[in-house]
Amino acid sequence: MGTGLAIVCAVKGYRMIAVMSEGNSVERRRMLQSLGAEVVLVPQAPGGRPGYVSKGDLDLVEKKTVELAEKLGAFRPDQFMNPANAAAHELTTGEEIWEQTEGRLDAFVSYVGSGGTFVGVSRTLKRHDHSVKCYAVEPAEAPFLAGGRVTSTRHRIQGGGYAFSPPFWDETLVDGFLTVTDEEAIGCARELAMKEGIFGGFSGGADVAAALKLARESGRALRIVTVIPDTGLKYLSTDLYP
Repeated sequence: MGTGLAIVCAVKGYRMIAVMSEGNSVERRRMLQSLGAEVVLVPQAPGGRPGYVSKGDLDLVEKKTVELAEKLGAFRPDQFMNPANAAAHELTTGEEIWEQTEGRLDAFVSYVGSGGTFVGVSRTLKRHDHSVKCYAVEPAEAPFLAGGRVTSTRHRIQGGGYAFSPPFWDETLVDGFLTVTDEEAIGCARELAMKEGIFGGFSGGADVAAALKLARESGRALRIVTVIPDTGLKYLSTDLYP
């Protein structure tokens, strides 16, 4: 989302300030800076590790963002709280999936970050065909939405799994939950790159790993759709691609 906003701001001539945790990869900040955005880095919570953004880190980013928005009188998109996030995917991503599959799909699988992709796409697919099953994906250490035990929010699958339910989250859209470990997400991301030529990030690996897990467990042939929301270029300084 940050990159998309930076592109729009560059074209429109708006000032953009991106607030992020120091735990994020260096490529994230450099991409934003290259597009003309200002980047404010927030130190990690005690015990934080580079490459692992925890709920504690996110809380510190939230505090800094609120301070800056109030001080500058700025507009804050706030993807975790803004229902327009889900609406955008309902109007565009979901319709694109339905059109490209010609309505022939059995299930949709999506890792839950802000929840916008899952909620928006699921609304569209179920409006077209209520029999389409929609599965929410969470880190194995933090199955919060599934009502499981959260052991840690400090995992490798960046952008989600923060033991947090966004205000626009809709439980009625969920047909099931899937969990993915760091190792499964990383392993799948590497296989996608080396075997399919698809260069994605941690969450893309998690999405495909979850889809493969659902396919194996179903016991029958399924047409499963998922998304790869990020490029691997953002993670070259991490151990995702050794």
